[in-house]
Amino acid sequence: MLAWGVLSSSPFENACVFVTVQPTVTGVTVSPATATVSKGQSIQLSAIVATTGFANQAVTWSVESGKKATIDANGLLKIASDATAEAITITATSVFDNTKTGTATITIAE
Repeated sequence: MLAWGVLSSSPFENACVFVTVQPTVTGVTVSPATATVSKGQSIQLSAIVATTGFANQAVTWSVESGKKATIDANGLLKIASDATAEAITITATSVFDNTKTGTATITIAE
C-alpha cells in the first residue's frame, strides 16, 4: 500500500511524503473456536484473517492427522460415522504467511 500527503499549508511550498506499508498477516481466528458435533454430521467453520496492507486473506484448512474427519477448502468439516468420540483440532493456516494459524477444538459426540 502506498500513501501520500501534502505537508505544507503555504500555497508556495509543496512537499509530499510517500509511505510504503508492507502487507502482513497479524493473526488468524477460527469460528466457532469450540463445538460439539455428532458422528456422521458436519459443521461449517470460518476463518477471520487480520491483516495490515492488502495481504491475501485466504486460508488452507487441515484436520489433526489420523482423525476420521475431513474439511474442504470452504471450511466444511465432516465427521465420519465411525469416528472415535474425542476432541480434534482443526487448523486454518494463512496462505500469505504460513506461520500464522488459528485453531478450533471440535468434540466428536457419540
